Amino acid sequence: MARPLDKLPTLAAAALVAIVSATAANGAQPQTVEIYSAGSLRGVVGNLTNEAATALGIEVKSTFGGSGSLRERIENGEKPDLFMSADVGSPRKLQAEGRTVVPVIAFARNRMCVVSPRAAGLTAANLIDHMLEKGVRVKTSTPIADPSGDYAWAIFDRIEQLRPGSGAILKGKAQALMSVKATPATPTQSAAAALFASHQIDMTLTYCSGFPALQKEVPDLTSFPVPPQLDPHPVYGMAVLSDKPGVLRLALLLMSERGQAIIAKNGLLAMGGAQDAHPHE
Repeated sequence: MARPLDKLPTLAAAALVAIVSATAANGAQPQTVEIYSAGSLRGVVGNLTNEAATALGIEVKSTFGGSGSLRERIENGEKPDLFMSADVGSPRKLQAEGRTVVPVIAFARNRMCVVSPRAAGLTAANLIDHMLEKGVRVKTSTPIADPSGDYAWAIFDRIEQLRPGSGAILKGKAQALMSVKATPATPTQSAAAALFASHQIDMTLTYCSGFPALQKEVPDLTSFPVPPQLDPHPVYGMAVLSDKPGVLRLALLLMSERGQAIIAKNGLLAMGGAQDAHPHE
């Protein structure tokens, strides 16, 4: 029987402590740790990199992308030391394939938010009606390649339960926009900001943790968490793929009070934190 997710960090951290204790005696020198990470964790990984350098003497090399795509790269032979995914499904698949050195660790939670121009007047009360309006363009990430897309599809499935026939309409809207791209106004402008700025989309379903940065690029945007009955409760999982002491220490750092504070600082929810928190209110 699967163990509750809230207990996994303690259990896995205990396993990591045992392995680190066993390997620390080997006199390992400072190491470089390669991380493959979900794009929504850029801030977390950046802070973790700084903390690891000063506290542990570890250099972090990071690669970002959609968690599903990164998992496929690992399955095809690429060998990072640590995989930080925006879901637990991809790390569990690697564990089932015998690629991990400890059980999968659930290390953070997120929320899904609805983002739209303030002028649209979108609210939790009129959300479903507005999404279903003809001509309203609803953008999501691509399912399977990116868990954000999977979570959006889960929201559509919950809407389907409330209004039969709606799920297919919403998935059709999202699929129609998956290949739509806008030319960023500046080299640093994000893809989502470019789409809103060029008026190619009307709303998106995305992680709440990413909204503050998006709003800085497009100030007239607003957001709110999806209503509780639609919330898929995103959980982030970590796969430890190497038993190098530096990797294990880095994983322990992430699960420590300091690591969980880094997670909260970047708008995600620390494990065991309040589930109704809205990071940008």
